[in-house]
Amino acid sequence: MWKRIAILALCTSVWVAAQNVTVDVSDKKQSIRGFGGMTHRVWTGYDLSPADRDLAFGNGPGQIGLTDLRVWISDNESQWPLEVATAKDVIARGGIVYASPWNPPSSLRTPYTLERWGTSYQTHKVNPARYDDYAAHLNKFAKFMKDNGAPLYAISMQNEPDWCDSWPCWDATEVHNFVKNHAHKLREHGTKVISAESFSYAKGLYDPILNDPSALKNIDIIGAHFYGSVASTPDSYFHYPLAEQKAADKELWMTEHYTDSKGNANVWRSYIVTGDQDQTPTYDTVRALDVAYEIHRGLVEGNFNQYTWWYIRRNYGLIMHDTQNNVKPHAASASEVGKVTKRGYCMAQYAKFVRPGAVRVEATKKPAPHAYVSAFTKEDSVVIVVVNRAGEQDLNFNVPGAQNIASWQKFTTSATKNVQDEGKITATAGKFSTNFDQESVTTLVGTGPQAPPEERAPWNGSPATIPGKIEMEDYDKGGSGVAYQDADPENKGEVYRTDGVDIVATEDGYAIGWTEEGEWLEYTVNISKAGVYYWRARVSSGGDNAAFKLSIDGEDITNNISIPNTDSWDIYTVLEGSTSTLPAGEAVLRLSITGSFGNIDWVEFSEESSTPNLRRFLSPAAQKLLKQYRLNGALHR
Repeated sequence: MWKRIAILALCTSVWVAAQNVTVDVSDKKQSIRGFGGMTHRVWTGYDLSPADRDLAFGNGPGQIGLTDLRVWISDNESQWPLEVATAKDVIARGGIVYASPWNPPSSLRTPYTLERWGTSYQTHKVNPARYDDYAAHLNKFAKFMKDNGAPLYAISMQNEPDWCDSWPCWDATEVHNFVKNHAHKLREHGTKVISAESFSYAKGLYDPILNDPSALKNIDIIGAHFYGSVASTPDSYFHYPLAEQKAADKELWMTEHYTDSKGNANVWRSYIVTGDQDQTPTYDTVRALDVAYEIHRGLVEGNFNQYTWWYIRRNYGLIMHDTQNNVKPHAASASEVGKVTKRGYCMAQYAKFVRPGAVRVEATKKPAPHAYVSAFTKEDSVVIVVVNRAGEQDLNFNVPGAQNIASWQKFTTSATKNVQDEGKITATAGKFSTNFDQESVTTLVGTGPQAPPEERAPWNGSPATIPGKIEMEDYDKGGSGVAYQDADPENKGEVYRTDGVDIVATEDGYAIGWTEEGEWLEYTVNISKAGVYYWRARVSSGGDNAAFKLSIDGEDITNNISIPNTDSWDIYTVLEGSTSTLPAGEAVLRLSITGSFGNIDWVEFSEESSTPNLRRFLSPAAQKLLKQYRLNGALHR
């Protein structure tokens, strides 16, 4: 008897002993685009109400904090207006909207028989001879949304081409063909391009694109769904070495999944009949906590940048829909309807605190059995999320890069808590310890300077001179918000500099790439004397919307300058024009991106135009007109 007690005591002490977590804020991984959900008014019969939108996309107490909305591209144009109201609301809150098509218009289809698991399905494909028309159809939806105040951030070429008994089937060769020859056209309205979205993250669907640079350049995002995975699925499901090797500059988005659709989303843990899509129905343990565990594995094991739940409002979703349910006695009560569910709160543990632009950083990902850790930084905050899938346990944290953070705010969702604020944890020199509830997900938020702020300074130690050539990759030191503003905090090209500006290697140096409207870079310059200068800029673009402008100390010195489509971001051309009058002395030159998807190598200023001989062939009146317009379409008086 005494021997048994001694053994039990030993096992218990091992289980509860605190384990160590180290967070390295200097070891940056992927940027986070956001967390989202979907509405599908045609299929569900309802849209999100204003109250639902507040719950889903608000970030106050009791709200989820989503930032991304996925909408359906109907093959019936008369249904397109159904997507506008919620999309406009999300954008007004600072979020993004992206879209996926299920079916093309009937005129673009060709019949196809799908054989799956011994059953034949009479379905269809997109007629390859009509791929141009299919791209035009998708662009028409993008234009419709833009014209109605809800511009799309991104657009997909196809939802689940490999689960296609009710919509078009595409094999890997067909997906590659469309991407290589047509996908770039989907950027017409400033949208990013999402690959076809495999229903079970089938890597073979993407491999041909990844292995063909001429196709890969035409997509911006690899989209995937996690159907076919459950909590017991090995971590290897989320790994994609070829994407890490070939597509480091692309984002990975999980654009649709739900962990279970048979149970009530408020049931914390239940043993029920489950199984969805390709999973055989069986009895299994279903937990609301599986949502947090899946997000953790998508971000940490899969390096995904974004995660989107399926229906936002549904009995198995993030907001409870009604009192009906497939599995009794788990029907929702009237008091649950229209409120955030346990699954919603599990997602909120990420969405409320890991905001767009955050960067995942290295952390001890499994410090104890059934404990899973991820960490993120943004500006002056560090966020740590801990998913504890077993009993109560303690963890010790060491965050050496955040020694100035004196305390951490703790928020927990468990069987009895919903993103509950549990107060502050005091930290000393980046170290602290805390306890985690049984079967819980906890977010720790530390706010404070991680390092002394960097002051503005010229990149090469002294101001660039005007006249002279300024390499665009040589923007000032000083960091985000001081020397530049970028849409995400990582350098997608992973060359030349280590901060958040995207830099691409060229045949003879570097250029600014992956530009997005609203971004800017600044350069300390010394203007030798006041006057009008001629400018030349080496640029490229594979799209039709790229543009920029130049300003000095907040005053525009050029109009908007469109970058022509050079057929490839690797093919550069030189534009030229002239400035307004520049003041003499030291100043700050700003390059503002006014249209997305252009590369800019350098800008050169001179006192003479590169085409001076033109004036010899002009009459005095024509020369006067030319001087008034300064060669760039800007009338100067």
